[in-house]
Amino acid sequence: VIRRALERGVNFIDTSQFYRVYPPIARALKQYSASDDVVIATKSYAYDAIGMQAALEEALRELHRDYIDIFMLHEQESMLTIKGHWGAVEHLLTAKERGLVRAVGISTHTVRGVRAAALVPELDVISPLINSAGIGIVDGNRDDMVNAIEFAAACGKGIYAMKPLGGGHLMDRVDDALAFLLGMGSVASIAVGMKSSSEVEM
Repeated sequence: VIRRALERGVNFIDTSQFYRVYPPIARALKQYSASDDVVIATKSYAYDAIGMQAALEEALRELHRDYIDIFMLHEQESMLTIKGHWGAVEHLLTAKERGLVRAVGISTHTVRGVRAAALVPELDVISPLINSAGIGIVDGNRDDMVNAIEFAAACGKGIYAMKPLGGGHLMDRVDDALAFLLGMGSVASIAVGMKSSSEVEM
């Protein structure tokens, strides 16, 4: 499925230590001639430097990469949780200086998380949950999240959207759902979940 997605022009892979799928990603990349052009973003729930060091080493080793394009704190809720994981952030910043990570960020299902990360200079990228119906947003509605994303983009953060189809709830209106996000100038990339070759083709 991953190889087919790459062959069809997908050039961005969103994953996580928690998902336990580094080996199949690595196998697909090995079979794809332009694998160096594929951007990989991954995440970890690690909250301190020791845990994040292990998470980064695991990603580099299992993905057979010399660096990770984007490495993020997984599922942050607010400034409080970002500060609570600051030891992990500091390790990623050191790794960035060493060329092992190109960008540091967070993923979040909350408006608060987006707004908090926008104000942290050390964070480069935010991956917020956003879709045309607002499905899954923990602390607000679609428009609240859109406003937060636009604020973050104005603060210089790179944005890539997750859950564009609302966890499958918007499968009957895929074109409209994707058009909504593609129309947001503040969104640089969209991570669409696919679990079969037919979904890739669709």
